[in-house]
Amino acid sequence: MKLYWKKYRKAIEHVIPVENQFTLFRISSWRVVLFRNTITYCLPVSLIGLVLFLIREFMTGKIFLPVFMVIVVILLMGFVINRKIELDYRMVIVVILLYLIALIYLIFVGSDGPGALYLLIITFFTAMIFPPKATYIPLVINTLICIGIGLVIKFDIFPTPLSDTYDLTLWIAYSVNLIFVSFVSVLMISSILNGFEKTRIKEVMLLKKLDASERYYRNVFDSNPVPMYIFELNTGNFLKVNDAAVKKYGYTKEEFLSMNITNIRPTSEISKLMDIFSTIKTRTYSGILTHMSKDGKSFPVEIDTNIVSLDGVDARLVLATDVSKRVNYVRMIEKQNQDFKNIAWIQSHKVRAPLTNIMSLTEMMLQNPHGDHIDLLYMLKESTMQLNETIESIVHQAEENQIPPE
Repeated sequence: MKLYWKKYRKAIEHVIPVENQFTLFRISSWRVVLFRNTITYCLPVSLIGLVLFLIREFMTGKIFLPVFMVIVVILLMGFVINRKIELDYRMVIVVILLYLIALIYLIFVGSDGPGALYLLIITFFTAMIFPPKATYIPLVINTLICIGIGLVIKFDIFPTPLSDTYDLTLWIAYSVNLIFVSFVSVLMISSILNGFEKTRIKEVMLLKKLDASERYYRNVFDSNPVPMYIFELNTGNFLKVNDAAVKKYGYTKEEFLSMNITNIRPTSEISKLMDIFSTIKTRTYSGILTHMSKDGKSFPVEIDTNIVSLDGVDARLVLATDVSKRVNYVRMIEKQNQDFKNIAWIQSHKVRAPLTNIMSLTEMMLQNPHGDHIDLLYMLKESTMQLNETIESIVHQAEENQIPPE
């Protein structure tokens, strides 16, 4: 039984698709679903009721009403399953046929039949499946039907069981109550469904904004030139990586998703990694760590992390910037500073000594201009040569340690 019911529901869903393009009314998808579900559940019940009704009528010798009901039900089913007709037109035709059934029941069966009840049901049904502007049309139709039947009763245009039950005054009272109940029902249903539809519109707009925001951040993640990855907070398993990380580390995305963050760290630093993330599970973290590519090459990275939720899983988003050039540059600066210290020491010791000798010898020659200055001149020459060698050594060392331009 369940299998047949499943096949029946699939058949109804096929002939009444939600994604249908509408031409007459701007009908929301949830109203179409409501119409489809109503047809799905009411059609079998109606067929069972029709069979029982036909048996009863044929047993009493009545032919017209059973034949009419069979024709209307066949038309109803034919229009419902005809996908060549736009769905909104089919919905209108169904309502018209239901009104025809209600009218025939009222005229030929009278108050003993379900005609008046059908009018109320059609009013509720129309208010639920059509947009607000169309929901008050059934009130006009109900009013016209009541006026028409009142004229039939008043002028006895043709015989009907209603003429035996109602006079004009009693029918007007009955009609006023019917129309009033219909009006109140439509007003309440429209108010509730309009609020529901506005809420759905807001939800759809919010979902679109969230979807656009998600697409934006996904694009930022995927197209970021800096390696980025997301790993599960509790296990350390990779959940997502961008193309820059694939290029930098040498692993494919499939390989990354089967790995753990410990796989991109040198063995000597795994314990340090565990210590870090065990103490910062609920906050951001920034610092410089050592990572390792697939070919075993180690390189320093500056990481910036934050706590995120990915599909309901607590995770950490990591931005890993390769700082190899920066570290090398800092090391070069430190070496140059050391060289400058060495140069300063040379200047203060090696250069100052011959320079002091030259200054002293020059002072002695000035004090005794007529003496024998040969020895002094040789000493002066030697000090000058020492000074020249020292200066050349300083210049050579400075040239070797010059920082190349970026």
